[in-house]
Amino acid sequence: MFKMKKRQRNILGTTATLAEKYGNAIFSAAILFLLGAGFVYAFARGYNLHFPDERQYFAIAGNLASGKGFSLDGTSPTALFPPLYPLLIAALLKLGASIPVVRCVNYLILCGSLLTIRSILRHEGAEDARGISAFLFIAYGVLFYTAGTLYPQTLFTLVLLLLVRCALEKNAGTPAMLLFGILCAVLMLVHSTGVFIPPVAGLWMILVSPDRKKTFMKVAASALVAVACLSIWTTRNYLVFHRFIPLTTHGGDTLYIGNNPHTSLDAWYDYVNDAFYQEASQLPETEQNRYYLKKTIRFWTTHPADAAILYLRKLLEYFNYYNNLFVGREFDSLKKVIMFITYYPLLLCLVIRLLMAGRVPLTDGEKLLVAVYIASAFFHALFIPRIRFRLPYDALLIAHIGIMYHIFTCRMRGPGEASAISAGT
Repeated sequence: MFKMKKRQRNILGTTATLAEKYGNAIFSAAILFLLGAGFVYAFARGYNLHFPDERQYFAIAGNLASGKGFSLDGTSPTALFPPLYPLLIAALLKLGASIPVVRCVNYLILCGSLLTIRSILRHEGAEDARGISAFLFIAYGVLFYTAGTLYPQTLFTLVLLLLVRCALEKNAGTPAMLLFGILCAVLMLVHSTGVFIPPVAGLWMILVSPDRKKTFMKVAASALVAVACLSIWTTRNYLVFHRFIPLTTHGGDTLYIGNNPHTSLDAWYDYVNDAFYQEASQLPETEQNRYYLKKTIRFWTTHPADAAILYLRKLLEYFNYYNNLFVGREFDSLKKVIMFITYYPLLLCLVIRLLMAGRVPLTDGEKLLVAVYIASAFFHALFIPRIRFRLPYDALLIAHIGIMYHIFTCRMRGPGEASAISAGT
């Protein structure tokens, strides 16, 4: 038994040594792959946009670039989406970029996400896991695939990772806290589903701080910075629509789709045949959210047991490896298999680490990553759990696995070797 454990320790030690030795090479190869293969895929995908949301983002960006304002049809103003991703596309279009070139920029942003993961690992003393994390990042192909679409999730992933990296600075000064506030606002202005992240990160910063009162004041100042940044978009919406619209007029319909007596986890898009949905879609954009919200609240209050069961089912669905998409051909059997064998090992690592937490307590950095990941499940279960919305948090999971790998290998090697590794990185 002792010999077996010793042999396992030697194998792990050899693997860890190789991962450390070739970590930079693996990481560099991953960056080159994202750039090379990403650019090829961006042009191979052509000039067509395959998803309805892509076409809407591109339509708004096109109207912005041509001077017609933030509008879907070039005439009527809209607040269907938060502004930053359409503004990014519009800036690229203004410079003469085509759809494939916009996709190429997404792959540059994806490289930025991987570099930020390395920065998180370095901060947590786990840079020896940079090669492992880079490999997992590339192996999780849905990140690569999504960067080939005009969806904001790739940009959202980068901003989320930067926000987490900023939050990890426990003794952050005024400039860092101002940056944290700006990143909180940017995250929400890229996609409105980021609204729950600043409170989670801010609470974590207060709880792990040795001086909670001082940190509370810093977090409060960051919140004021975030509100000030958000107010620019909110003011625009008020001036245009004469209503308080903090982020978007979209979201109420998604809430209703995920919370009505006919909600199905097998066919999300059956709602298009719903008479109520058809009726609501005829209302002005600014009225739709209120209409959907009223109907959703009625479902929650008149069918509380059904609503609670449905919420728990959606909470489990959040961790599914595939979704039924509106464009069915975009998620064929092969892609389902790939998602299964690439996602569940990541999730299994998280489960194992949580089970080990009694013997090996989570580090403060791990607690933040795990808290955001778990909170994302509870938040998105309110609406429709979609892989596309989960992807940014899966990137956090990859960063967490790097920290977990470092802790595990250091414990197996012993304190002497662990100190040597930390000094080497």
